[in-house]
Amino acid sequence: MEKGTVVRVAAGREKGSIFVVIQDFNAHQVWIADGRHRKLARPRKKSVKHLEVVGRLESLPERDRLIWKNLSPYRGR
Repeated sequence: MEKGTVVRVAAGREKGSIFVVIQDFNAHQVWIADGRHRKLARPRKKSVKHLEVVGRLESLPERDRLIWKNLSPYRGR
């Protein structure tokens, strides 16, 4: 998965939540954040097999508030 990919968590504590991929950790895991509960300063490491791709952001915002705002259209689904 690439940086800026919007994903829905399919398994785990945050099941059903929308996040954006911040960066790759290795071939099987990525760092994700949503801007409110998981901020850029403390992203969550998540296995790729537990994520569903929902969309893509054109550019990854550098502020938590902007990430949360850009993910709002995906949360309504």
